[in-house]
Amino acid sequence: MTPVATIANLTATGDVILGPGALTTMVKGLPCACMGDLVAGPVCVTGAITMTTAITTMAKGRPQACIGSVVTGVSVVGVPVATSVLVCPNVNVIV
Repeated sequence: MTPVATIANLTATGDVILGPGALTTMVKGLPCACMGDLVAGPVCVTGAITMTTAITTMAKGRPQACIGSVVTGVSVVGVPVATSVLVCPNVNVIV
């Protein structure tokens, strides 16, 4: 059981979860992040949340993302990047 991720949370490499998220499932005023949401930042230029441990907790028909969810994408120079969701201040909302 880990804290749920929301839009604007960070990965281990400092990339930001952009969304679209589950706009009807709010956590502390932000939409919860789901599998397939886009991620971008200084290391992972284009990426998405590709795997999560909360496969039975759904939001808008997609599994919710949480700390430890895997993000895969491409770096600035075209190298494949894999990182994980790290910063989730929603420690009181557990999935």
